[in-house]
Amino acid sequence: MTDASSPYIYADNAATTPLSHAALDAMMPFLTETFGNPSGIHRIAREAAVALDKARASVAGHLGAAPDEVYFTSGGSESDNWVLRGAVARWRQRYGMQAPTRIVTSQIEHHAILHCCRALERVGVEVIYLPVDTEGRVSAADLEAALDEARSADRSQGLEMPPASLVSIMLANNEVGTIQDIPALSAVAQAHGVLFHTDAVQAVGHIPVDVRRLGVDALSLSGHKFHGPRGTGALVLRRDISLPPLIEGGAQERGERAGTENVAGIVGLAAALDEACSSLEERGAEVAALRDRLMDRIVAEVPDMRITGARDARLPGIASFICHDVDGELLVVLLDRAGVAAATGSACSTGSTDPSHVIAALGVTDPSWSHGALRLSLADDVTSTDVDLLCERVPAAIRRARVMSAMG
Repeated sequence: MTDASSPYIYADNAATTPLSHAALDAMMPFLTETFGNPSGIHRIAREAAVALDKARASVAGHLGAAPDEVYFTSGGSESDNWVLRGAVARWRQRYGMQAPTRIVTSQIEHHAILHCCRALERVGVEVIYLPVDTEGRVSAADLEAALDEARSADRSQGLEMPPASLVSIMLANNEVGTIQDIPALSAVAQAHGVLFHTDAVQAVGHIPVDVRRLGVDALSLSGHKFHGPRGTGALVLRRDISLPPLIEGGAQERGERAGTENVAGIVGLAAALDEACSSLEERGAEVAALRDRLMDRIVAEVPDMRITGARDARLPGIASFICHDVDGELLVVLLDRAGVAAATGSACSTGSTDPSHVIAALGVTDPSWSHGALRLSLADDVTSTDVDLLCERVPAAIRRARVMSAMG
């Protein structure tokens, strides 16, 4: 256990990040004197509406989108649910309730996607879960084969329509950091006439993200992953695509998402994204170099420990491992006592004792390995000193966890 003078290292930034000073400063006027409802027509309301428009334009600019393609939401989970459910509703309005309805996704998506897909399966939607390789990559060939097979099944029944209502593949994985080749995947979907969505919650604010270059029709993001406020997010939706609203009740967000806008939160999200993108590639390269040093030193020091995810196409701040004969939850507790905030699997899975679905999809099925997932997600201001301390504390905590597991 660390003493009071020893620094506590927060290495769980993939779960959430602290609010930046820039975001807080931008928010404060809209939490105090400029508190108007942007749907009104008086002065204070108009000031809020102007701020909302500026924030929308700023977010759109950083993502290569047009302002009228950005819809603000409460976060990534809402955005994901909206596009999945909306795509199904749009499809059934167009082709009828009896037409085959499919969604194609991957086995390693965030639970906001996977749990929504399970719910849609209960109302008759067929969901195709694409496998990944041992580094967490989705193959464009697998997507092509899945869409070809679906199209053949429809044609055998005399049906001529796109083979799916939506393909949804995450841009970067939240547990192992692998970045997908979204342009290649979206090109396959486009060739089949299928809408393509990417959950970019972990990627936005950490790597360059441009919806046009990615070739996507829709993209989800969440403010608290890049030092914005919690409870803020967006769905970027290509302007020639319309989805039924997930939330009914008002004309906000151009009639697509009811509810008085969280102006302070939206302004904070825009300010945080602006700050994150100001030196994105330069800072990303620095963080990635420190991450690589961390991964290499820990694996060199600890026997029976493996890096998970891709080494080349990987988010800058995510170092992920599996440890043999270690209970991941015990390890996280011991790391906390040693002065390190870490995670085993996804923070959204807290409370489950099952191995990570991502680790299982990578082909790790032996319980002596699969229960020992560890994720260290570094801050964008991580220092060499922080990495040195992690390289001391993490191996020590793993050794202690193995001793305690053996005693148990």
